[in-house]
Amino acid sequence: MTDNHTPPNPEDMGEHLDEELQDTVNEWAEDASAGGAEDLSARIDDRLRRLIAGWVGADEEADWKTLGSKMDTSTRAAIAQWVGEDENADWGAISGRMESRIRTGVARLVRASEGEEADVSWSEIGAKIEQDVRGWVSGLVGAEEDADWKSIGDKLAAQVRAAVEKVSESLQKDKDQPAEERPAQPVERIVIESGEPDDNDDAPRVESEEPAD
Repeated sequence: MTDNHTPPNPEDMGEHLDEELQDTVNEWAEDASAGGAEDLSARIDDRLRRLIAGWVGADEEADWKTLGSKMDTSTRAAIAQWVGEDENADWGAISGRMESRIRTGVARLVRASEGEEADVSWSEIGAKIEQDVRGWVSGLVGAEEDADWKSIGDKLAAQVRAAVEKVSESLQKDKDQPAEERPAQPVERIVIESGEPDDNDDAPRVESEEPAD
């Protein structure tokens, strides 16, 4: 059984609840005067409610609605302090502060803001990202740094078209050239060896740079 006024770590809460549930069932089973399933359900409800009340700092006799409100208040205060908001702030103020911190962080990451306190909108952040990507693609295709997407597309299409035309002209030139005028293919050296040669090895060996008939 756990101390009702000492909340466990969040990852251990499930284990503590299982222990309390098992203890309650065992006590109910050993109690000769215990009632049926309804009595067991009431015992479980009472025990778990008192346990959680101790964890969240509420009165042991508090109902589930009061516990829920207490948990909401505690959670809201903790998150408010984490994001730099007043602990009595409501969820709207907390979410607004969180959004502001995220937006400021992203703006700083993409260098959309020039100062720590600069307030940059999401549209300005998006525009900065688009500008950076466009500038990077412009450099890849050899367009002007501040070229728009249409100019970049035209430049890329022209490069692809030039490359295709160059390959086509080369293939056509080879096709139109008489076979006897085409450059000879390089001759590969053929080496035929039998076994592992040594100084006294008289095994036949052929070395030639002429193509075999």
